[in-house]
Parts: sequence; structure tokens; C-alpha cells
Amino acid sequence: MKIGIIGAGKVGTSLGAYLCKNKIAVSGYYSRTYGHAVCAADFTETAAYQDLKAIVEASDTLFITTPDGEIAKVWDCIARYNLAGKLVCHFSGSLSSYVFSGIDTTGASGCSIHPMFAFSDKFKSYEKFSAACLTMEGQERALQRMRLLFEELGHKVCLIKVEDKMKYHAAAALASNYMVGLFQASLGLLCECGFSEADGRQLLGPLVKNNVRAMLEHPAAEALTGPVERNDAGTVQSHLEVLQGTNAEVIYRSIGKELLAIARQKNPAQDYSVLSHLL
Repeated sequence: MKIGIIGAGKVGTSLGAYLCKNKIAVSGYYSRTYGHAVCAADFTETAAYQDLKAIVEASDTLFITTPDGEIAKVWDCIARYNLAGKLVCHFSGSLSSYVFSGIDTTGASGCSIHPMFAFSDKFKSYEKFSAACLTMEGQERALQRMRLLFEELGHKVCLIKVEDKMKYHAAAALASNYMVGLFQASLGLLCECGFSEADGRQLLGPLVKNNVRAMLEHPAAEALTGPVERNDAGTVQSHLEVLQGTNAEVIYRSIGKELLAIARQKNPAQDYSVLSHLL
């Protein structure tokens, strides 16, 4: 297997570095901005290609790691070349392998691969990528080869139905990106109370870490604590009063309804009707 990577941003650079570290052959990089390809190639000690056709010819497997909006355009370009026997994979969480329109006529096999992993640093994220779980869907030959590749590297690989990709991606966004927004809303409230951002982070840090640990180690009903779980309508009402008219109120009410459903599951004998009306 010799993998050519089209797209030299955080995802492409990180994947290339990780594969090279694990002795998987990477032919190199192509990017619309040649300087980006050179940067990624230098970092991974592979080649930079100025010509898209050249990287296609040099590789038996192509990883498309461009932004989602560019994947179909990249596919339209590479589909003009001889792809017989090659594997073509993209790494979008929201797009399916259907983006490879007409792939059956090219002799190639395609799939989508999405790591549940935040590529936050172009040159360091690869160091922690071994812990990532991946989801895949697509054509059988591509799935078999890619699943084998990543499982042999120690990753858990889950298959997903093509029609579930967008819902899956929304779930990932809620647990990842939206967590940042939730944390920032909480931090903002502390700053309104007179705390500095640094002090706010220090205050929230242990709370966040312990709750994340509890969520990962236990069912939601066991992990849940706080006023909703305790059926403390008075505290919830007071919270809503001080948050009235703010974005934080909207967040509080929305997530509060999710917490209420968990609390009812945990404490079926409790009457949560007052809380339900408040939220």
C-alpha cells in the first residue's frame, strides 16, 4: 500500500505523520497551494506534488483530507485519470461515500473514514492519534482494506450506515465542538461574577474532568448529579431568573430537558412535573 494524501491541512498532515511513524508508506502530498504540500511533505519526509495526476499515478490509495466542500471537486478531478484498482477515501464526518459519483465506472473502490478525534494541532495531533476510534462506510473492497489497516494499528473501527452519516456527525459535534460553547457559557457567567478567566478555568477544571470521567465510566443516570436530579425546583427557578434573557438561559433550558429525562429514568418514583413546567 502506498498512500497519497490530497489536502495538507491539520487532518492530512497529522494522518501522514501518524502513518509514517508506523511504517506505512506515504507517497506524499498534493495541495491546491503547493507551499502547503511542501510543508507537510517536509514534516513527514515524503514528497510534494505540484500535479494532481502525478500523485494519483504514484499511489495505490488516495486519502482526500480537504474541507468537506472541496471533496466532490477533488473527486471530479481525479476521476479523469486511471484509477483502476485504486482505493479512494475521504475523511469527512458528514459526507458519505456517495460523493464519489460514478466510481463504479472507474475501477476504483471508495469509502468514507472518520476518526472521532480533534485534530487541533497540525504538527502534534498525530502523537495522540493512536487512541482514536474510527467509523467507516462505503464499498466492500475499500472497507476491507482500510478496516484491516487501522485495526492492525490498534484502532477500534465501527461501520456505519450511509444514511446515518449526518446524524452521526451531529452527535460528534455535540460532544466535541458544542462542549466548547457550553464551557464558554459557564466561564462567561463566572467572569460576570468578577472572576478572571484564569480563575474561572481553575474553578471549573476539576468539575469538568470529574464529570467527563463519570460520563465515560458510568451510564448517564449514574453520572447525573445536581438540582435537576434532586428535583430541586426552587434552585432551578432561581437559576432561570438570573439567566433570564440571555443565551445561557436558552442553553440551560434545552439541556435541562435532557437532564430531566435522565432524572426520571434514575428516580421513577419522583414527581418531576414542577420542574418539567419550569423548563
